[in-house]
Amino acid sequence: MPRVAQKSIEAIKHQVNLVDIVSPYVQLKRAGRSWKGLSPFTTEKTPSFYVHPDRGFFKCFSTGEGGDCFSFVMKMENLEFSEAIEFIAKKFNITLEYEAGGPSREEMSLRKQIFELHELACNWFHQQLLQSEEASPVRTYWKEQRGFTGETAKEFKIGYAPVAPDALAMYCKTKGVSTAAMHQSGLFFARDREEVHANFKSRFRGRLMIPIRDVQGRVVAFTARQLEQTPPDDPAREAKYINSPETPIFHKGRILFGLDHARTHLKEGDSFLLVEGQLDAIRCWTVGLHTAVAPQGTAITAEQLALLSRYEPAYVECLLDGDSAGRKAALSALPLAFKAGLEFRFLLLPEKEDPDDLLRQQGAAALESLRQTAKSAIELSVAESLPNDRIPGTHDKSIALRNIYELLVHVPSEVAREDYLQTAARLLKVDPQAALSDYHTALRQRRHTHRPHEESPSPTTSGDALLTQATWELLWLVLNHPEYVKAVSELIEYEWINKDTPAARMLSRIIAELREGMIHDGSDIEQLFDSPEDRQLLADIHTRDLEVEEPEKQIEKCLNQLRRKHHEYRVTELEQSIHNAAADQRIRLMQERKQLVAALSKPLEL
Repeated sequence: MPRVAQKSIEAIKHQVNLVDIVSPYVQLKRAGRSWKGLSPFTTEKTPSFYVHPDRGFFKCFSTGEGGDCFSFVMKMENLEFSEAIEFIAKKFNITLEYEAGGPSREEMSLRKQIFELHELACNWFHQQLLQSEEASPVRTYWKEQRGFTGETAKEFKIGYAPVAPDALAMYCKTKGVSTAAMHQSGLFFARDREEVHANFKSRFRGRLMIPIRDVQGRVVAFTARQLEQTPPDDPAREAKYINSPETPIFHKGRILFGLDHARTHLKEGDSFLLVEGQLDAIRCWTVGLHTAVAPQGTAITAEQLALLSRYEPAYVECLLDGDSAGRKAALSALPLAFKAGLEFRFLLLPEKEDPDDLLRQQGAAALESLRQTAKSAIELSVAESLPNDRIPGTHDKSIALRNIYELLVHVPSEVAREDYLQTAARLLKVDPQAALSDYHTALRQRRHTHRPHEESPSPTTSGDALLTQATWELLWLVLNHPEYVKAVSELIEYEWINKDTPAARMLSRIIAELREGMIHDGSDIEQLFDSPEDRQLLADIHTRDLEVEEPEKQIEKCLNQLRRKHHEYRVTELEQSIHNAAADQRIRLMQERKQLVAALSKPLEL
């Protein structure tokens, strides 16, 4: 999403009272100039959650959570920063503006029209299913063949696309929908620059329509299921399911079907249930499995798994069809799952068993027996690597281990890698230490093959309380006195900043963005940071009052502390190296030491 202009972010902060944003989630009572209530992040009996509308920040003393209006919405709705901005702007009817290089006002207007057209089409398809004579056999199909109720169709706005090629287009004409929006929506076929509604032909005809929603619940696309009514002249007549094409509001690899529904039902310690198709997900919901989601008819993507990881599920259960294709699809997703930090468990159906039939017959209880025999990612990988018609030999086990090693390079945690190796060794009945030794050998070979010129990371200084305080204080000064940020960026060196703390990493990012020309002054710094952790750090900074009479002098003091700490550490390093260096190197090292000591005698000034 293009970057929202800083003035729009500031407009939201000034125009919207934080109490109005928090109130739908927390019952607040006035407490002096603030408001208090029970924490929405934990269970408690005594209120420890405070909202400070004059400052625009909240603080939960039970959990330590804090932040501004965007932080709160990000936390409660599990949204990214840009999505939270859009969420609040829509709720309070605030028009957003974007930075240069982003979409024009006309483009944003068109994007809004496409959203509205999809909502309009969704309601129209739904009414066709419920009321049209043409859809009578489709209603029978929905209830008798698919085994769904009319209430389910109403709850999820299932629809029917009439066979007539111009039916939807003519309805759009009566509603004043622009042809520009129709061109970009993916709902029609039409020649470029066509402006006559009657000449727009529906992409979906004679099909069951399943709306696809983004994480905020907005209709962005459709999946269309083939029916007997699907006409012979439909270009995709033989395809059982077709999706909307990519549009300005729909990118199929970035949206999981049903996530808007599932995320509201996921509680701490719960898991997502990943199924193959949209109707499988709806079936799960009807039997009480409300955390089910589905990819958009293709292999799951890294972006989709990143969406799931946002919600920190205990793990992801994968309900697979009972065939080899389902297992292969599962194995192909494992590297992406490991990269996303997700733990997968595979619920394997018997051969030729269908998840929809199983859930229709047995309900949610059907999964309990499958969970008893569920396989972890490592267990499935080992099982699929070994022959199933004979006892595996040494060579078979070596191949299986190599497959495990290829998976483990995607696991970010060393503890998790060793645990997975222990599991693989136990399953293959090999010595765990031998497997670990082989893994490290394979890893060295892989690094040599793929990164022959990679340099070792340079040593970093260890932080102490003084250095940490100077970094935090300098960040506070930069954010509260942005008129000095340009001068700071010209004086400070990256290596002076110890990157071990969130405050240091934020300060480094600000300096880098200024030097790269991504921002030009201190007025739009806060827009750089959109993670919940960064937004909370910003909130903590803004809720702290430092007594600073002369900010310029205090900035100089912090800069000199950071420089001195770095230079003193480097001088110590050089003195150790000088003793062991060759003559020519010793001269160079002594000169560098002399320059550092001389620099320390000249205080920095803004």
